[in-house]
Amino acid sequence: MSERKVLNKYYPPDFDPSKIPRMKLAKNRQYTVRLMAPFNMRCATCGEYIYKGKKFNARKEDVENEDYLGIRIYRFYIKVSRSYLMPSS
Repeated sequence: MSERKVLNKYYPPDFDPSKIPRMKLAKNRQYTVRLMAPFNMRCATCGEYIYKGKKFNARKEDVENEDYLGIRIYRFYIKVSRSYLMPSS
C-alpha cells in the first residue's frame, strides 16, 4: 500500500534521459480540464440545464487571433450527460 504514495522514483544508474524521444505537440491542441459552472447554462441541443456550481470535464482550446482588451480567449466544449453531441458554450 505504501508504494502508491512514494514521491521519488527510482532511476537506474545507466538511465539516459536524452535517449527518450520528445513528443511533438500540435499547435492548436485541446486540453481536458475540470471546472465548475460559474452560472446556470442550458444545452442548445437537448435543452438540459447545467446549474451553477456543477463540476464537469470540458475540452479547452485557445481561440486563434482573437482577444478581448488584450486578454486571451478560450473556448470550452462541454459534454452534457443527456446529449450525445458536444455543444460549445
